[in-house]
Amino acid sequence: MITIAAAGTAVLLGLAIGAFVQRQSRPYLLVVAAIAALFGRSAVAGITIVGLFSQAEHHLLEHGLDVILVALVIAAVYHSRTISNETNLDT
Repeated sequence: MITIAAAGTAVLLGLAIGAFVQRQSRPYLLVVAAIAALFGRSAVAGITIVGLFSQAEHHLLEHGLDVILVALVIAAVYHSRTISNETNLDT
């Protein structure tokens, strides 16, 4: 299951990078970083199964990546809403 999750996330990460290359905006970059954090969670799980991380390290890293992921998504939404509001005020 971890391999499938990592493969699916890698595809999403590739699509997000493609969208960022096309749009080249900060919210797209933040979404790329958030999906990279999601991919990192799969990597941490795989590394834990191999035995390189203890359970304590695994939980610390995964929950840390969860916090980073949520912060990046909130930052992307906030930035998009701020830019949208600024644009509406100019017209």
